Amino acid sequence: MKSALMASTLLLTSLDSIQASAASCSDLMQLNSDRVQITTAAAQPAQTLPPDPMSAMTGGSPTQVDVGAHCLVEGKIEDRDGVNGRYGIRFQMRLPEDWNGRFLFQGGGGTDGFIAPAIGAVPSTGTTATPALKRGYAVVSMDGGHNGMTMDFGADQQARLDLAYASIGKVTTVAKSLISTLYGKAADESFFMGCSNGGREAMMAAQRYPLEFDGIVAGNPGFHLTRAAIGAIWDVQKFSAIAPEGRLYDALTQKDLDTVSDAILAQCDSLDGIKDGVVAAYGLCDFKASSLKGKLAPEKIKALTAVMKGAHDNNGNAVYSTWPWDPGISSAGWRAWKLGTAEQPALNIILSKPSFGALFMTPPQAVSDTPDYTALVEGVAEVGGYFDADSTYVTSYAKRGGKMIIFQGVADPIFSADDITHWYEKTTRDTGPDVARLFMVPGMTHCGGGPAFEDFDPLALLENWRDTGKAPVSMPAKSHVFADRQMPLCAYPMYAEYQGGDKAALNSYQCVNP
Repeated sequence: MKSALMASTLLLTSLDSIQASAASCSDLMQLNSDRVQITTAAAQPAQTLPPDPMSAMTGGSPTQVDVGAHCLVEGKIEDRDGVNGRYGIRFQMRLPEDWNGRFLFQGGGGTDGFIAPAIGAVPSTGTTATPALKRGYAVVSMDGGHNGMTMDFGADQQARLDLAYASIGKVTTVAKSLISTLYGKAADESFFMGCSNGGREAMMAAQRYPLEFDGIVAGNPGFHLTRAAIGAIWDVQKFSAIAPEGRLYDALTQKDLDTVSDAILAQCDSLDGIKDGVVAAYGLCDFKASSLKGKLAPEKIKALTAVMKGAHDNNGNAVYSTWPWDPGISSAGWRAWKLGTAEQPALNIILSKPSFGALFMTPPQAVSDTPDYTALVEGVAEVGGYFDADSTYVTSYAKRGGKMIIFQGVADPIFSADDITHWYEKTTRDTGPDVARLFMVPGMTHCGGGPAFEDFDPLALLENWRDTGKAPVSMPAKSHVFADRQMPLCAYPMYAEYQGGDKAALNSYQCVNP
């Protein structure tokens, strides 16, 4: 962390020394230095930006976005030769003419390696929330310090550190200097928003750079990234053991998953006061896999039970986390990670397992199909110390008034909903109850999708909390699956209980404690 702070100081000094000469967008080209190369600084007219085809990996927008006139800045920080290639932190920043005085750092996704258009789209599959750039935010995005999806960069120690946390500090320093130079004043407030790895980055921002940010939105965060990767290896092993002829996607057929989903609904759907296909009171759902006897083959029940109980080491100690039973288990998003399809292998195989060996083991090494889980835990201990954003002591961030909005899909198949609730409970004890609010999204898988109310606006919730000082109790949400309906998402541990009346109306529900 010391080296990252020194680098940030040098970056800030080199930029601040020439800030006075910049007065327009094109003048920002003058801010080149030994450590920062500005490659583009061009005024942009109002325009429609196309959908980002890599949005699931970049944190970009899956839909087109109309934006106003703005200054587009692109560049690279600390361009260098390294192990297996050339490195540097590429970034893009859009600074609107009609600036609202706020700055937003847009988190990435996957293992980064790509730059999404810097527009600050709310990182979920919902489409009605206004991107931050359209609200007047100056927005920056980055690639985390390496280029592309290959894991070769894992052999370069600085590239690992940049992805883990250091790039956040370096890009923040440059972005804030660009803001001060162009607008002639510093941002009034600075926010970070991301989902998945971008959610991990958001939590890392609060933990390692608490003085730089005033508000955080972290969606489905991979804050226990190294342990979640072990969990993914465990899942692949358990399902592979019952997969016919090596076809992991057939370990559980769609009919099997539909059967499990239906059984969960039959037992738990009415716990929130209404049978509507949503288990809002998921914390009250004590589903037993034994109830699937006679509906699924015994070996399938055994494998699914082992997965839902979470990875364990050779001595029976929990390695990662348990998983809640949720009807979203039958959705395409759950299958995509855990099982895959005939056309697309499981993301646990093509993303989680390779990244584990390349990024979290020192030196990088392949992982066996039948690993020693005790050895895996020991092997990632050092890397986890700087990759995982799992500290429950965020007192520096809290003392300066920083706020965090966290949202999490209950049916997330890669980062367990049980894990984030445990972190949240411990954080409220260790840091206090005023720094964060957690919103669980029943039915939602990873950063959207599933039979869920996944269309919501956590950034607006954060803005209101910062503006009024009043912590949010609920977040209004819409759904693509349950058309024309609204339901509140409630601050954990509360859930939305149906009170009667029109089930499509927001005011027909009340947030209650379990």
